[in-house]
Amino acid sequence: MAQGLPTWSSRLIALLERGLPSALLEDHERRRRALLIEGTAWLVVLACAFTVPVIATTTEGLGRVTSLAADLGTLALTLVGPWLLRRTGTPTAAGHWITGCVFAGTVYAVSTTGVFASPYWILLALVPFLATQMAGRAAGHLWGAICLVGVGLLFAADHFTDVLPQFHDPRSYASTTAIYGAMTILAVQGLGYLADLAKDEAIARAEAAAVQLEHADLEIERARILAQQAVAASSAKSAFMATMSHELRTPLNAVIGYAEMLVEDADARDLPDMRDDLVKIVGASQHLLGLIDDVLDLSRVEAAKLDLRRERFVAEDVAREVVEALQPLARTRGNVLELRPPPAALVADLDRGRLRQVLINLVGNALKFTARGRVTVHVHGETAGLAEFVVFAVEDTGIGIRDGDHRRIFEPFTQVDSSPRRRYEGTGLGLALCKNLVEMMGGTIGVRSEFGRGSVFTVRLPAAAPARSAPAAPAAAC
Repeated sequence: MAQGLPTWSSRLIALLERGLPSALLEDHERRRRALLIEGTAWLVVLACAFTVPVIATTTEGLGRVTSLAADLGTLALTLVGPWLLRRTGTPTAAGHWITGCVFAGTVYAVSTTGVFASPYWILLALVPFLATQMAGRAAGHLWGAICLVGVGLLFAADHFTDVLPQFHDPRSYASTTAIYGAMTILAVQGLGYLADLAKDEAIARAEAAAVQLEHADLEIERARILAQQAVAASSAKSAFMATMSHELRTPLNAVIGYAEMLVEDADARDLPDMRDDLVKIVGASQHLLGLIDDVLDLSRVEAAKLDLRRERFVAEDVAREVVEALQPLARTRGNVLELRPPPAALVADLDRGRLRQVLINLVGNALKFTARGRVTVHVHGETAGLAEFVVFAVEDTGIGIRDGDHRRIFEPFTQVDSSPRRRYEGTGLGLALCKNLVEMMGGTIGVRSEFGRGSVFTVRLPAAAPARSAPAAPAAAC
């Protein structure tokens, strides 16, 4: 693990990584080569710096000047390698560049110090090794071949020409050989150690990534199990709600029937006080029946057991039926309820009953949250490409909705004000059911609202029904 590395080794790696592009550090192999390029560059710079006093003591005159120029030139050109690494973001070009600098400097030193008697021959053996470490095995093979060609050319120049100069004193070859032999051993040892450090940290990072991946797999599996449990719980809840709602409707319908019969008897016997109490029983029972119907419909939608009945009708007619049916409620709240029909008739092929249910919920909510105001139902058509849509917008001048509650109001059993002392009653099922029904018919529902100024609920439905809808019987078509 990376945490197990010695502190100074970690600091060395962090120092070499400084300024490297993030793309190099993400891939383990490219990161290893980048670290070796950085380390090799600084080793070459140190070697060139230590060579300066050697040149000063073993050469003189023109030889000293040219050797120092070659040495310092190699040092400066080597520093281009790290810049090239950062500029290109790839180790290959920088690795070839630094290898070329070492090769050129070594060939110059060999050719000016007696060729095959030169103490610098040992440095030439480093060139293929450096190329392999920094730029890959193919680069090592290439520079190995280049070194062999260079040896052949130097051999030919030494034996068949007299053009190679002799700048160094042959009497210093023994000490020079010892110095550069030790430097070569230290360089190989340092590069080998740096390669091991980079490899160990790459392994540590890979192990850490594997552990994180294993943890992620465990979390995914845990989430999958929880999702399956949630689906099973939701299915059980929907089945329970559907069963209980059905069982509650039967006795409740009987209560409503008997209560209505008693209302008629109270009328016949002229018992106004009893009649008023019985009317309250009928009203409360019908309200409870409506809530049970909403629960039943919502559970059917969630269990995907609610079928749509497709029929052709004029969209304006459904909106007008809803407006006329809710006029008494509007008058009790002191509201003006009006319809804004389209300029031309819009024919829809949808579930008329479910659409009426959606509009009754939306208009009923608008009337409930508006007092002595105005509720307007707009109907118009839209076209998007080849698709045609029917749009219903219910606009009110009521209390409005805060921005943070726009999404919450479409969740089941959710109300903006859920406190026990809330002013407006309700179960929070109406809008959730509307959203599900509209989406089943292939449409969308949304809200625009300004708190204290009113709201606009917009239902956008395709004029043609989605494929999952079942066509209505011919007798039921308009």
